[in-house]
Amino acid sequence: MLVGAEFLDEATVRLHGVLDDHIYAMEIEMDVRVSDGVILSITGWMKRYTNQVCPKAVDVLQNAVGISVREDGWMSRVYKEIGRKGCQHFAEIIIECGRCLDTARMANDLTPAVATNPGLSIAELTSAWLQEHPEVQGSCMARPKEKDAGAD
Repeated sequence: MLVGAEFLDEATVRLHGVLDDHIYAMEIEMDVRVSDGVILSITGWMKRYTNQVCPKAVDVLQNAVGISVREDGWMSRVYKEIGRKGCQHFAEIIIECGRCLDTARMANDLTPAVATNPGLSIAELTSAWLQEHPEVQGSCMARPKEKDAGAD
């Protein structure tokens, strides 16, 4: 699976997820509002699938519109609304795209600083960004790095 992000403007990011293995080949493109993580629009394609029912899941993707990837229980909601009613693989792509939202935001925000001053510490920039964005607190991005075993 591969996820990419493109900022359409300051308010919207387009996340593009691809699942391609020896059985399935499918893609999702979803536009997400940066401020609250709400899925604004979504489209999907199936290039390779296992049976004639699979392509019907493309229409079920619309159930994801309005879900916020920041709300409690959003992954369970995606599995229920997309995975059970449509396609588990599409649900997994949506979840991976949602998990990448804040990483994409951070990279987008830090790129200008690094471009103008390549000597800046990425670790310090990242730490400062995480402190300035309370919406990511509690996520895997904000967890402190654990000390090596045996280190004092």
